[in-house]
Amino acid sequence: MGSIAKLNEKEKVLVCQELREAIGSNKVKDDENVLATYGFDSSRVLFQKPSFVVLPENTEDVKQVLKIANRHIIPVTVMSGGVNIVGLCIPADGGIVLDLRRMDKIIEINTDSGYAVIEPGVIFDKFTAALAEKGFRCQVPTSPGGSTPLGNYLMRPSGSLTTRHLDPILDLEVVSPNGIVMSTGSSHFPSAGGSMRYGPFPDLAGLFCCSYGTLGVVTKATVRIYPINESNRVVLAAFDSYESSSKYTKDIINHNICEHCLIWSWQLYRTYEITYSTDWVPEVPLELMGNPLKPPKGIPYNVVTTLMSGYEEAMIVNEKLCEKVARKYGGRIISRKEAEDIMPGALYQWEQHYLGYHQVMSKTFGTGRYMAYLVMAEPQAICHLEPWAVKKLASLGVAPVGYYSMPFDFGRSMFFRMFIYPDPQNEELLSKTAATLEEMHQEAMRRYGAIPFRYRPGLPWLKQTGEYYHFLKKVKQEVDPNNVLNPHLGLF
Repeated sequence: MGSIAKLNEKEKVLVCQELREAIGSNKVKDDENVLATYGFDSSRVLFQKPSFVVLPENTEDVKQVLKIANRHIIPVTVMSGGVNIVGLCIPADGGIVLDLRRMDKIIEINTDSGYAVIEPGVIFDKFTAALAEKGFRCQVPTSPGGSTPLGNYLMRPSGSLTTRHLDPILDLEVVSPNGIVMSTGSSHFPSAGGSMRYGPFPDLAGLFCCSYGTLGVVTKATVRIYPINESNRVVLAAFDSYESSSKYTKDIINHNICEHCLIWSWQLYRTYEITYSTDWVPEVPLELMGNPLKPPKGIPYNVVTTLMSGYEEAMIVNEKLCEKVARKYGGRIISRKEAEDIMPGALYQWEQHYLGYHQVMSKTFGTGRYMAYLVMAEPQAICHLEPWAVKKLASLGVAPVGYYSMPFDFGRSMFFRMFIYPDPQNEELLSKTAATLEEMHQEAMRRYGAIPFRYRPGLPWLKQTGEYYHFLKKVKQEVDPNNVLNPHLGLF
């Protein structure tokens, strides 16, 4: 692998001139004030200031920047919308930030085959609005509308609105570090569109998904979209245990009753009440500071939100089926009046999210520093993991401890994501919490057969995969021999 050295001042001037000559001076920034804003996010990853911020406007710009970076062996960090919270886009000290936000074209919305072709700078607000005009929708995560579909989808999406497909990616256009541009799906045949991920040859899209910008820069993607049907509604079901909630979601998914369902812990859905009627974050209510395994009287331990869509006649039948299946597992359906009485903030969020196909960003980030725990495992394994993980985090004194969970691929696997907000000024607690989260990942892998959902900088998960790691390392050496793409991430 190539050795990366920090540029001296003379070299910076020369490289800056070369970049500006290649793609235009207005696309290359080296102002100290601009550079400083790219050196951090809300994570605990240490500040790193880049030497340049480059804002390409097309694939050819990206190609030229990567060729220059490769020639001078300058590390490159890629970002799209800039809504970053876990340190994955913190640049290498003295490197290049490749900010793709100007590449924000929706190139095609194909309602026949059900896909859209978008650039990496397209944000969810723009994408969902354009799709709605055509009577379509996309997977929507719990991140804000200013985040990007590709930023979410390429890291394995936590997107809602469909649990039948975990992966919305069909086809990618990728630029390699040496400037080669290629397509991974059916569009690599000149006369074909991007509707098919798999052709008669190996699937390469998966190589770039979950590679966190270390193997190539995605400049265009074809993603799944879904029709907005004649009728839709959200059914709320209450349960006293996660296991009952999990069995309910698997049952209704396997019987094709719904398109999506999500299990919410009581401390998470109750946090939406904190700022429902105010723009500021008041003191966290005492009820949320208690034992997360014991909700107050009258508050369901879990609420399962079930999105259904189709013809109205089918919706009437499916609502009754949801009630039948909920009773089967000891649960009940929550009426709209009850929801308005005990969880109006959550109800508003769910209806905006599921029926309006639009993100509603929780203001609970104001309660502390966001830290998360994300794993996937087989359904029964998550049932055993849930009480253990909740107790483990609660013992740190970082309440509220909230989570949501959902099935993917018709319930073959369950996604489990926990949220905590420790005091950002308490460095000792933050360090202890970070260490505990990593211990929990390791123990979840050993005890429950879980896998981490997304990579976090500096963690050794890839190296624990044995020959898989060694094979991927060889791929990295082949496609990026100078190691210019995100070397500081510590993935390889």
